[in-house]
Amino acid sequence: MKILKKYRDVVLGIVIGAVLMTLIPVGYASKGELSQVAPFSTDSLWLLKQARVIVEAYQVDAASNDIDESEMVHGAMRGMLGAWKDPYTRFLDPQQLEDEKTSLEGSFGGLGINIASRDGKILVINPIEGTPADKAGLRPMDEIVRVNDDIVIGWDLDKVVKLLRGDPGTEVSVGIRRADTARLIDFKIVRDTIKIETVHSEILSDDIGYIRLRQFIKTSAPDVGKAVIDLKNKKAKGLILDLRNNGGGLLDSARDICDLFIDGGLVVSTKGRVDSANEEFYAHEGVLTQLPLVVLINEGSASASEIVSGALRDRNGTLLIGAKSFGKGSVQVLFNLSDGSGMFVTTARYFTPKGVRIDHVGLSPDIYVKSLWSDEDRDAPDSNQENKDKTERAGTSNGKTENSLGEEKDAKGAKLRDPQLDKAKETLLKLIAGEKPETLRDPVPEPVSSDVSVISADQGSGDVDVKSERDDKSSNPDEKSVLGK
Repeated sequence: MKILKKYRDVVLGIVIGAVLMTLIPVGYASKGELSQVAPFSTDSLWLLKQARVIVEAYQVDAASNDIDESEMVHGAMRGMLGAWKDPYTRFLDPQQLEDEKTSLEGSFGGLGINIASRDGKILVINPIEGTPADKAGLRPMDEIVRVNDDIVIGWDLDKVVKLLRGDPGTEVSVGIRRADTARLIDFKIVRDTIKIETVHSEILSDDIGYIRLRQFIKTSAPDVGKAVIDLKNKKAKGLILDLRNNGGGLLDSARDICDLFIDGGLVVSTKGRVDSANEEFYAHEGVLTQLPLVVLINEGSASASEIVSGALRDRNGTLLIGAKSFGKGSVQVLFNLSDGSGMFVTTARYFTPKGVRIDHVGLSPDIYVKSLWSDEDRDAPDSNQENKDKTERAGTSNGKTENSLGEEKDAKGAKLRDPQLDKAKETLLKLIAGEKPETLRDPVPEPVSSDVSVISADQGSGDVDVKSERDDKSSNPDEKSVLGK
C-alpha cells in the first residue's frame, strides 16, 4: 500500500511538472511584452505560478477550501511590503481600509490605546486618559504579548488591532510584558465607545495656566487658542502645555498649534527620497501670547507631540520637562489601489527646525523627572499632606478617582503626587520671576574621554501622516490608535 502511494505521488508530481513545462513556452514567448507591465521578472512570476499550482494540488484542504484569488494576491502584497522590514509601511485590504477610516473619523468600540510595532514587538505608545485601557492600568512601553488566547509576538499590527477592537461592553484579555517585571501581567478590559475631550484648561495655584492636550485633531488648534485666551483673561502669568500620553494626530493641527506660540519661520521639515516628500512647514508671523511657557512630555508623547515639543524648544528655547518621548517621526502616505485596498508607505521623516531627527530615538527633556506609574510610587501624597497612610482605593477600576485636571486622588481625596507637574510649576515660576531657561536646564554630561563623544538623544524623528496629515491618532502608526487597539 505504501509503495502504491509512493508511486502515485511520483506520477502526480510528474504530471504537474509536465503541465507546468507546457506553459513555459507560452510564458517566455511573450516575455518582452510581459516585462513591460509585470511587477517582477518573468522568472519570479514563474516561481509564483509554481507555488500556486503545487499548493492547490497538494495542500490537504485545497479541494474543499476555495481561496479567492484576491486573497492570495493581498497575501502576496503583505509579504512584499513586509520584506522592507518597516512596520509603518503596510497593506490594507478594502475592509481594513474602511475600518481605518472609521478610526480616523469617528468613535467606535475599543480600549483607548495607541500602539506601535517596533522590532517585532507590539508596544503601547500611550493609554488615552479616561479610557478603559487607562483605567485598567496599561502604561507607555508595555509590550502586548497576548490577546485572549493568541500570542501576538511578531504579528502584523493591523491583525492585533482587529483583535483588540470590538463591540462596546465586550471583554478582552490582554497579556502585558512590562520592564522590570518577570511575570506576564494579565488585564481583563471591557471595551467601550471611545470619546475624548482633547483639550482641557484651568488656572492652577500661583496664577499658572494649565492646558492639557490629549490628541491632535482638526479642532485642537482652535480649542488650544481659546484656552490660551481664556487663561490670559483669568490673569495667568505663565502656561504649562501638557503633552504627556499624547500619541499624536494631524500634522496640520501640530503646525497650527505651533503657530500660536512661534513668530513665523520654520516649524518642521520632512525629508525623503523624492522631491515631493521634501517639505517645510512654517508658522505665520505674530503670536497669540508671549507668556512664559513650559512643555510636559513623557514616554507616551509621540509624533505630533514631538513635532510641537521640538519646534517650541528649537525656535523659542521652551523647556521640555518630564521623561524622554516615544520617538515616532516618520511620514506615512496612503496610496489607494484600484480594487479598493490601500497601502500606507513611509515616504519621509520629520526633522525639528534645527535638524534634529526624532524617529526611533525620541526627544530628551531639558529637565528630567521620572514618570511615576506604580501605586507604590504614587501612594504618598504631596509633602504638605498630613495623611500618608495607605488607604483603601475607591472610584475607578484601579482604585483612584480623578478631578477635572486628571490628577489622581486616593479614597480620602488626597491628591497623589505628580512630580513632573510639580517641577513644571516650579520651573515656570522661576521663568516668570525672570530666570533664563538656559540656567534651568539639566547639565549635559561630559564625555568620558576625547575619544568618546556624547550623542544627544535628540538625533532621530518620526511622526505619522496619512496625507490627511494624520499620524494615526495617533499617531500612525505603525502607530495605530487603539481606540480599539
